[in-house]
Amino acid sequence: MEKIYTGDPSEIIQSFPNFHLEMHCCRYWWIKNWEHKKLSFPFWRIYNNVQKGGFMEYKQQIYEMEPDTLYLIAPNTDYSSRLYNHTIPEEGYRLTGGRISGTDGKQLDELRKNGAVEHLFLHFTLGYPYDNVSPGIYPFRMNKHLEDKIIRLRRYLTKNVAQFNFTIVLTIQSLICELLFLMGEEKWKYPIRDVRIAKVISHIENNIDKDFTNELLANMANMATNAFSRLFKEYVGETLQNFIKKKRIQQACLFLLHSNQSIDEIAEKTGFANRYHFTRIFSRITGYTPAKYKKEGVFLGFHPRS
Repeated sequence: MEKIYTGDPSEIIQSFPNFHLEMHCCRYWWIKNWEHKKLSFPFWRIYNNVQKGGFMEYKQQIYEMEPDTLYLIAPNTDYSSRLYNHTIPEEGYRLTGGRISGTDGKQLDELRKNGAVEHLFLHFTLGYPYDNVSPGIYPFRMNKHLEDKIIRLRRYLTKNVAQFNFTIVLTIQSLICELLFLMGEEKWKYPIRDVRIAKVISHIENNIDKDFTNELLANMANMATNAFSRLFKEYVGETLQNFIKKKRIQQACLFLLHSNQSIDEIAEKTGFANRYHFTRIFSRITGYTPAKYKKEGVFLGFHPRS
């Protein structure tokens, strides 16, 4: 009897990794100062400078930023930055810059003559487990495909800073996917191979506003509470509740940096009882109040404390 197919003609069930690419910003600025002693963020970054003069340092390796190179920075990478031979302040930071959009050709020429560097940067996340790779800075020399995408982005961002059309979003996604592919397959192998741990972590990240008890999460893994708590700490390196707190704070940092939500709204969306509880935990983990981070967080970075 002839088999009738209604969709996929194969009986083999296929499994595909599930990731969620979420853009947080894509901007094109001029900068004359970019001196930070320590930057670290819970999201991916891509940098490209039109002119020479930018430097980053990570683990005693200095990256001199070349115009024909894209720099992909993994989440929670602690690095310093500067322009030219500028001194990095021991406390705080030094940043001078502004949007390219709204700057006419004469103004931009004058800025270049005075040492300004044109700086394209993108922030994004991929979700668990792809935001949990080892920290690092990954430079990639631009090929023709990458160069075309960067030129298209720069042109678009000289006129548009808020609204992105469908084709430019596809350009951004294509750029990100190509760089992630160039990182190499070995970078996407994770130490957490226990499906029970992976399932629980994914559930936490996708429901960060919910209450989580050890018993509830252990039931999800079909394990006794104490046994699962021990297994989780063995794989992840910290207790369940500490992990959850840090995940809440990481999500709060994203909201503070990339949204106009109030601190009360962010506290609610990240699972804290109220603003005061949120402020206490946020300050303990990052060293800053949410209000200060919201005002200056793009410069302060995210520095979790144990």
